[in-house]
This record gives sequence, C-alpha cells and structure tokens, in this order.
Amino acid sequence: MLYVCLRFPLLGLEALPGAPLSEPCALIAQQQVSLVNAASRLAGVTEGMSLTTALALCPSLYCQPQQSECEQAHWQRLALWAYRFSDDISLSPPNALLLEVSRSLKLFGNLQRLYRALLSAYRKRGLQLNIGLGNTPLAAELLSLQGIRPAHLVNAEGELKRDALKRALASLPCRQLPLPSAQLEALHNMGLRRLGDVLNLPRKQLLSSFDPVMADFVARLTGRKQDPRQRYQPADVFVSERQFDGGLFQSDQLRFPMSAMLKELEVYLRLRQCLNRDLHWTFHYLSGERQHWKTPVNHRHFHRKNLLELIALQLEGFTLAGAVEGITLECREFVSLEATKQQLFDEHREATEQGDAQLRLINSLQLRLGDNALQQLKIDDRVLPEQQGVACPVSDYNCEHRDHEASSEALRPSLLLPTPLPLQRTTTGLVWQGPLEILQGPERLDSNWWQQRQVRDYYIARHNDHGLCWLFKDCLSQQWYLHGFFS
Repeated sequence: MLYVCLRFPLLGLEALPGAPLSEPCALIAQQQVSLVNAASRLAGVTEGMSLTTALALCPSLYCQPQQSECEQAHWQRLALWAYRFSDDISLSPPNALLLEVSRSLKLFGNLQRLYRALLSAYRKRGLQLNIGLGNTPLAAELLSLQGIRPAHLVNAEGELKRDALKRALASLPCRQLPLPSAQLEALHNMGLRRLGDVLNLPRKQLLSSFDPVMADFVARLTGRKQDPRQRYQPADVFVSERQFDGGLFQSDQLRFPMSAMLKELEVYLRLRQCLNRDLHWTFHYLSGERQHWKTPVNHRHFHRKNLLELIALQLEGFTLAGAVEGITLECREFVSLEATKQQLFDEHREATEQGDAQLRLINSLQLRLGDNALQQLKIDDRVLPEQQGVACPVSDYNCEHRDHEASSEALRPSLLLPTPLPLQRTTTGLVWQGPLEILQGPERLDSNWWQQRQVRDYYIARHNDHGLCWLFKDCLSQQWYLHGFFS
C-alpha cells in the first residue's frame, strides 16, 4: 500500500469567497488571529496574535471570521477533484485529503510523475499544497505536516525509498504528533523530542510508560495495526461555485469559468455513474441581486464540448444586469448510467452518433424557441394503438422513456392510419388494392370493457407489392380493418 496526503494549510482562507490571497489575509476567531497567509507573515502578523495588534502591524489586513460551511464545501470540491488521481480517497481533518495510490502508479508510470501531476493540478488553481508520502496513512499525514519534499523519498526509478522514509519520520518533532496533550507532556518530561526517540523505545517500555493511546499510535504508524479510513462519497447534489475579484462585466468572460465548472461536473458524473438532467446557473451580482439561468440538457453521454457550444449559443445576445462577482452551478436531477457495451457493428455506432446529433439539435432548438416549444410523441400505457401516442414537451421525454419504449418486443408500424379502413374479404382471402397474405398473428388486444369494449386480433400481412401492413379483426363485429404500414 502507498498513501499520499494532500494538505492544504490555507484551506480556511482559500475557501473565503473573493478573498484577495495575494494580499495580507487572516482568519479571526474570538478576536484572535487563527490563520494567516505568507503576505501577512511578511507584515509581522502570526497565529495567536490579537486582532488589535495584527491591525496595528498591518492596517490593510483583510480579516474575516472562519466560514465553516464554505470551508467544508471547498474541501469537498478538492476531494472530488482528486478522483482523477485515485479512486480511494478519504478526508483527513482538518485540512487534508488521503489518497491510496498504489494502483494509480500503472497509469502515471511511477511515483515521481504522479507527484508532479498532483502538484501541478492543484497549484494551477492557486492553492497552497503540502504533499506527504508514506506506506501507512498516518505516516503520509505526518510527513505532510513537516513539509518534507517527496523527491527526497523517491529513487531514480520513481519508487519509494523505505530507509529515507524512516529517517524522515524519525526527524519529526514530537510536538507535531496528533496525540492528546497529556501524552505530549509525558514525552517532553521523559526527554523524548523526536519521533525517532519514541520509535526506538522497546514495546514493553512503551506499554508501561504511556497510555494505550501511544502504543496504538505507534502500531498504526509502523503498519503493525490496520488503520482503515472511511472513503469519501460525493454528495447527492452537485454544486460548484466561482468568485471573481471586482466582477465580470461581459458575458463572454463567463465561458472560461463555466468550462471549468463543467469539468468538475464531468468528474462527479463519472464517479457516480450517472447523467445530469439539468444545468441551473445562478449569477451573483455585486449589487446583491441574483439571476437564475437554466441550460436545457438532453443527452445520452456527457460531452463537455457540446455543452459549451450550447452555453455559447445561450450567451449570444445575453446582457448581464451588472458586474458578476460569482457563479453557482447546481444539478439536482440525475439518471443512472448503465455500463455501455462495446458495439460490434459499425451501423450500431453510426446509429448512436446519429442519436447524439439529434439530441444536440433538440438542445439548440430549445435554446432558440423555449423549453415547451418542441413536442415529441411518447407511448402511453393505453392498450388501443390509436390512443397510445401522446404529445409532450421534449424536456419531459428523457432517455428512460425512450429506452423503455425501445425495449418493447411487440412490432408496431411506423405509420398508423388516423381511422382504420374496412377490408373486403373474398373467397381467396383479404383484399386491399390487391390480395393480402397474413404472415404473423394474432396479437389479442382487449380494452375499454368499462365503456365500449374493444376486442381486436392484430396481424402482420404482406401486400402483393411486398409492403408490410398491420391488420386487425374486430372480434365483436367480425369485420377486418387495415390500421397501419411498416416502413
């Protein structure tokens, strides 16, 4: 097993909407500074300092109380983003993620490449990140606190060096260990200043000199005891937010942040194996007003490029009501995505591509004409064929309806006559503009017993010009009718 701990030391500040992180910033709790960034430290502001002293040292200090809800939501988004590197992720309070990456090495080649990909992905988003590597979850978490470069723990082949890992752990100060204060005080009183001093103690002395908490800690750190962590599971509702310093004034400026938010949605959908049925946008203006915006979605597969084209079409001619300081994307309706089977024949693939193109056309027309402007027939649960076709808005006619209808084994004609035509019956058989040869049937349909009962036996027949017809015999009147044609 191989674990990577991603620690975000400025998580509380980075989660603040619109915080100017390039300038001195601080979180305040009970009139004291609880978290500062690098610019604040350069100005002399440190954690534990009173707010009055901090403002005296740095009058331009950006101060905000801790916003737990924003911090939790930001933490969840970071966990979702990490799924591109591993499928085994757990939250490590208060500000870290724990990834099991032994299976990911086949994808990235070696540990060094994985480390570079992790560092690049998060720093591109302007996040401060410390990475720790270890053969146990606790070892990775501790090394992320120390800020030891993982490059010092990896050999030229990109593999973890066990001896270097032991030396790095041994050098950790005991005051950084996640232990109760009583245990830390006991370590200090015994003259144990480094973790290596603790690890060198015989097990019997460890058990006799400290509480069982210490022995359990050492066993989980060294791997002698299992340290299971609860896997992260994404929320049932997808929410993504972006904040903009000073606001955006042009609708074209919204495309790039919208693209990034759709990329997050793509990861979320892949993880949950589902498809979204809605895209609800909310524009937050500097004036405090909000504007809600919906992008209609009808698709069988998530294609970010196609959705961006729809959004670009929707933004054409759209005028913002003011400066936009934030955007929220929310998706609440999802349908399960069954595992797609590999298509064996080219015509199947072509049919799928044609279906996707049709859905893109429907989305574009809805944007131009409105959600309810397009109507489509769906199959109702009624028994009589002439009553089954019901017009409904395309937005209400999703893939579940289409898949359910496509799975029906009963053959139905592509053209149904508005009124069945009576047929003549001669000594040689049925006649309609020529003789009819019955090929298949009957299929009994019995309905409307509570009003005017209808009992019909349906047949598939072939005309003398080789066309296929749909016939039925009215079992009550013994009259034959032509009801439709197959394509």
